[in-house]
Amino acid sequence: MGNFQTKKQVIIAGLAVLLLADIALIYFNSKLSSPANNRQLMLTTQTRQLALVKADVERASRIRSTIPDILKKFDQFEGTLLPASQGYSVISQELDEYAHDTHLIVESVQYQHKDVSGRNLTELNMEASVSGDYYGIVNFLNHLQRSKNVYIVDALTVDSAESGHGATGTLRVSLHLRTYFRKA
Repeated sequence: MGNFQTKKQVIIAGLAVLLLADIALIYFNSKLSSPANNRQLMLTTQTRQLALVKADVERASRIRSTIPDILKKFDQFEGTLLPASQGYSVISQELDEYAHDTHLIVESVQYQHKDVSGRNLTELNMEASVSGDYYGIVNFLNHLQRSKNVYIVDALTVDSAESGHGATGTLRVSLHLRTYFRKA
């Protein structure tokens, strides 16, 4: 019987230790989630957000201060564009020269112009179709890229010219190009 009493006391002592450990954990948990700690966490979070907003405002101010320089560079760039009065002939001549230099045949070129709103510019859209070998086409595009005039290639479609009357290995390329002219 004494053995049972000892086991009972050991079990009660173990339960008392577990109960004290639970009470201690509850106390520390309440301290960690106390409003003072929540306030500190909230203050840290808001301080970090404030620093991010200040950095954004500073960056926006720097961007705003550079806008006049950017607009000046736009005006300088527009000054380098061809005037509309001579632009068509210069562009047509340049495309013909590039085709001749690269041994391509210009099959057709169609022009469509429109005014750019808010700027003193005319946009010229061109649909051009050229045919020749692969290297000639690559060189033609390279000439366009390196031209002193601005060309934007919006679309490029390559077809084999074998279905038509072209020689074997001849490619037909349809280009959709854009360029801009200054209004006089």
